[in-house]
Order: sequence, then C-alpha cells, then structure tokens
Amino acid sequence: MSSIRTVRFAALASLLLGAVLLLAGVACSGGSAADDPTPAPSPSPAAPVETATSTPTPRPSPTPTPTPFAGSVARIIIPRFNVDAPIEELGITPDGALDTPKNENTHVGWYPMYDRPGWLGNAIFSAHVYYHSIPAPFVNLAKSQPGDEIIVVMADGTRYRYEVISNNRYHRDTIPMGDIIWPKDKADYDEWVTLITCGGELDATGLEYLSRDVVVAKRIFE
Repeated sequence: MSSIRTVRFAALASLLLGAVLLLAGVACSGGSAADDPTPAPSPSPAAPVETATSTPTPRPSPTPTPTPFAGSVARIIIPRFNVDAPIEELGITPDGALDTPKNENTHVGWYPMYDRPGWLGNAIFSAHVYYHSIPAPFVNLAKSQPGDEIIVVMADGTRYRYEVISNNRYHRDTIPMGDIIWPKDKADYDEWVTLITCGGELDATGLEYLSRDVVVAKRIFE
C-alpha cells in the first residue's frame, strides 16, 4: 500500500466544575414567669427527655467507570477473514503521509498520534493487500459487510469488539482523509475503528493501486 496523504489536527477539550452550597438552620424559643405572692413549689425533677436519633439509609455509591488502558495495541482480529495480526506502531512520513507497515505481509499498522481504542475516539489502522505478490492482512478487507466483527486486543489483554458499519472506496487522489480521521457524523458517545488499505485497479506503472478501501466499525458495549 502506498502512503496516504493527511494533515495533523489538535483538539482542545474543556472541563466545567460546579459546586453545591448546603445551608442548615436552627430555631430556638424562650419563656418568662408571672409574679405570684404564693411561694412557688419546688419544681419536680424534670423527667429525662429521650432524644430520638435516626440513622440515614446509606445511598449506594455509583460504580466508577474504569479508566481505559493507556498502553499499546497488541493485535487486531477479523474472524470472518481469519485475520489475527500483530500491530506495528506507525507515524507520519517526512512528506506528510501516513506511513505503512515495515513488516508488510504480517503486521497491521496503528497510528498512536490519533485516537486510542477504548477512549471513545476513532482509532486508525492500515495494512497491505499484497506485498511482492504475497497476501497481506487486509487482502480481503474490501469484502467486509455491515455486521462483520472486528476485535482489537490491547497489550494488557483487554479486548474491544466492533461491528462494521460502512465500507467505502475512494480514489487515491481525492480521498477525504480529514473526514475519515475526524468523522463529523460520529457521536461523542460512540467509538470507532477505521481500517484503510489499497484497492481497485492498478495505475499505469502497475505498481500502485488507484483507490483506497476504508472500512469503519463501531464498538459494541457489553
């Protein structure tokens, strides 16, 4: 797969904190004695007053949401195509393109400068279709259908399950990489993975594909 052009992007998030003020009030009352020529009898000892106390019923504590694993991705599994591939972390080439796996026939690339699985973002992966005429991990990716399962395994063993929701082919010269990496139609509460590979016909050189296949899958929360 040849390099894919993209641009860098930085997002700014803000956190709003609120405080609640609880007020408590206490009321007191007093009385006076009238003049009386008759000596007043000695007061009887006052009976002890029992003060009733109530123990409030404790409220159940909300179950805290565990912090997602912040480490690396270990493997990606696509059961339908018998893919169980290790992950190679990739970056951006000097000319501003997405780099491609160096272990061409065995590994899938992941770009940690973008989103990480488990964090409600859109994690980006890529792999070759063929390399030196040998099938690579995404050789069958273009056949993906809605409902196909994709499993991402993190380095700590955590597994996230995703379900394919779209499969699109774009010309390599007009592929909208910004919208693919930062999709405007993804809800904030959803989590996606996007898989990119080459597809379609070869160009005049016979060495590079004219198109890119892009498969998007949404996380299944269990």
